[in-house]
Amino acid sequence: MSTTFEKVLTADLSALSACMEECTLFLEETGIPADATFAANLSLEEMITNSIKYGYREEDAHEIKIRITVAPTSFTLEIFDDGEEFDPFEQPPPDLTLPAEERPIGGLGIHLVKNLMTSCHYERNDAINHVTLTKSWAEES
Repeated sequence: MSTTFEKVLTADLSALSACMEECTLFLEETGIPADATFAANLSLEEMITNSIKYGYREEDAHEIKIRITVAPTSFTLEIFDDGEEFDPFEQPPPDLTLPAEERPIGGLGIHLVKNLMTSCHYERNDAINHVTLTKSWAEES
């Protein structure tokens, strides 16, 4: 059995904080492990922030849809936006051997998401970006 949460927010950073609070409350109420909630929060915030900051060239109003589906030993995060086409998972990983001050800006957040989640997938259909992130964990005995 699964439980689902859906939210539509304006593509504006000022709307992100309240949305993240709602997502966190939902995840905590489902009883998923604390580390899975952390992974979900970081991943959602990173992916939505990137969409808002880099996905739109014009000033028109846009919306981002979030769907979280929680199953007994996993969750799936889906993010839909109508921004510029961009597959975040095709980007090269940052060079972590360089000192932080020598690394080019960008890529670390997506790198973290890829390492926190069990699977990451991107597709674009009908001018809509669709990011799917899944996190699984062992069932508690």
